[in-house]
Amino acid sequence: MADGTSLDDIRAARDELDAVIDEIRAVPEYAEFLAPPTFEDVAGAAQASPLVYVAAAEPGGLALIVRGTDVAHVPLQHLSAASVQERTRRHLEAHSRYRAAPRDNRARWDGSLDDVTAWLWDDAMGPVLAELGAAGGAGGAVLVAGGLLGLLPLHAAWTPDSTAGSGRRYALDVLPLSYAPNARSLAAARRLAAEITPSRLLAIADPWPVPAARLAMARHEAGSAAAAFPTAGTTLHGNDATFLAFERAAPEADVLHLACHGFARLDSPLDSGLLLAGGQVTLRRLLELQLRVRLAVLSACETAMPGTDLPDEVVALPTGLLQAGVAGVVASQWAVPDRATAMLMTEFYRCWWWERMPPAHALRTAQRWLRDTTNGEKADCYRTAVGERAAWMPATVADAFLGWLDLLPPDLHSHRTIHNWGAFTHVGA
Repeated sequence: MADGTSLDDIRAARDELDAVIDEIRAVPEYAEFLAPPTFEDVAGAAQASPLVYVAAAEPGGLALIVRGTDVAHVPLQHLSAASVQERTRRHLEAHSRYRAAPRDNRARWDGSLDDVTAWLWDDAMGPVLAELGAAGGAGGAVLVAGGLLGLLPLHAAWTPDSTAGSGRRYALDVLPLSYAPNARSLAAARRLAAEITPSRLLAIADPWPVPAARLAMARHEAGSAAAAFPTAGTTLHGNDATFLAFERAAPEADVLHLACHGFARLDSPLDSGLLLAGGQVTLRRLLELQLRVRLAVLSACETAMPGTDLPDEVVALPTGLLQAGVAGVVASQWAVPDRATAMLMTEFYRCWWWERMPPAHALRTAQRWLRDTTNGEKADCYRTAVGERAAWMPATVADAFLGWLDLLPPDLHSHRTIHNWGAFTHVGA
């Protein structure tokens, strides 16, 4: 996020954004870019799993839960536009301070996350999940977050629960949750996902040089992804991971894994992007590439942050990638810790590729595993996998994880805070 970006800056960019969207729609292939869906689009997308629209308004907000042609209205009387604006402002300010000085502001950032997610349960997700109930089904639900709510981690909303090991019940504990910008994009993403059999990986690991710190665990994280594609994978690392090399290789891949730095331009969302060696790839540029990808994993900072307060859709890297030919995207809502993210992604690939879970379910399972296991349990898992020569756990990756975990108290849950596990979301199919 650009330093000093405010909610007024975001609103001020609306006219410029609309003009860019009009330019994109002038291209024949993108005539439907961000076009409003019809009710037929919504009902069709809600056949497989409930589609949940959540929006703030005055004096209170509303959630619409669509199951096929059935629509349930859930009043959210405390979810006012003013309260969402104030909560979002404080959330962005806390994150900006944390990015500027992580060591000095880590505790404040953790406290801010706890505060905003507790509020999200009380005023938004609690009533929504109560209405969904068991009817949400094993397939979970898809959230369409309106306006500034797209900047907030609805999946990490929580309420006290004495029966849970952490003392909390999170929204993603109740059922699998995914996100979508709108019903039309979701339906297109599902069609594309059904057409692609993943077979060719392009992984980017710790591009260098970039104007940001090195990512010590990125190569190991990419190694976990590459283990799933031992004969049809390409990994670009360090100074080989240039923006030009990425643009040449990406159209040939059907799985992308990007372990690098990202940035969100809330005041100019089409200029959000990823830092690669010698340059950057922006959302504007990604829309120009000819992609046909089953899954893009953006293991980078801020890659899911949207850049508009439109009432029914958001513009962010995942949104743009869906339009550019990617069926599903895993991306982050804030600056993520290197080691915790590498372990999360290793578990994600184990669940998605090796156990064949749908991406949203795999991400949820990986997040809960990272959150709920002790350091000792993680270490035992990796040692067992190496001893069994499990294909999902390369020995070099396990050694990197164990070299750090063995320095920590084995009985401690070092990754229980939302900061460690809650940033990543799944968008699309």
